[in-house]
Amino acid sequence: MEIRPTDTCPSPGATTDASVPSASTASAASLLGTVTLLVNDTQVDVTRLIYMLYLDIEQQINRADMKAQITLSTSAILIGVMVNLGVGVDFKKNGGLAAGEWLALIFYGIFFVAMCQAFGRGIAAAFPRAIRKTPGLNHHPNLYFTGQIISLSSEAYADLFCQQSNDAVKRSVLGQIHSKSMVLEAKLRNVRLGMTSLLIALAAWILARAALFFGTLGN
Repeated sequence: MEIRPTDTCPSPGATTDASVPSASTASAASLLGTVTLLVNDTQVDVTRLIYMLYLDIEQQINRADMKAQITLSTSAILIGVMVNLGVGVDFKKNGGLAAGEWLALIFYGIFFVAMCQAFGRGIAAAFPRAIRKTPGLNHHPNLYFTGQIISLSSEAYADLFCQQSNDAVKRSVLGQIHSKSMVLEAKLRNVRLGMTSLLIALAAWILARAALFFGTLGN
C-alpha cells in the first residue's frame, strides 16, 4: 500500500520564514524603487551643471535690474505726488512756524536725503562695473568676455576659440561666471539699499503729512 505525505498546516505558534518580506518592507521598497545605483556613485555632467549655474546667475541679474527699475519708478511717482500736494508749510505767515511745521520740515529733510539715496542706488545698480573696477583690468581673461571679443577680429577670434582645449573652455566659462557673480552682488547690494532708502523716504513723507495734519488740529 502506497503512503502519500499529507500537507501539514503550521501551528499557531510557529514563525514564518525570515526570507519572506513583510508588508511594510515591501511598501518601503516600492517607494524607493530598486536600488541599483547610489547617488554618490552617479557620474556628474559638469557641462550641464556649469550651464545651469550660468543661466541662474543671468536670471538673477535680470531680476535685480527689474527691482532697480521698480525702485526708480516708485521714487519718481512719490516725488510727483509730493510736488502736486506741495510742502504744506506757509513760510510767509506772521508769528513764525508752528511746532508741527518745524517737525514736518525735519521729516521733509529726511525724505529728501533718503530719496536722493534711493535714486543714486537705483542708478548705480545699472552700472555695477564701475564699482571696484579699473579700466583695462580683467581678472578673468577669456574668449567669452565681450571686452576681449570686440578687441579681436572675427577671424582671429574664431581661430583662438577653435584652438581651445576642453579644460580651457571650462575654465573660461567658470571665469565668466565669477565675473557675473561680482556684477550680480553689486546689483543686489545697490537694490537692497535703494529699496530701504525708498521705504525710509515714504515713511518720512507720511510722518511729515501727519505732523502737519495734527498741527492744524491743535491750532
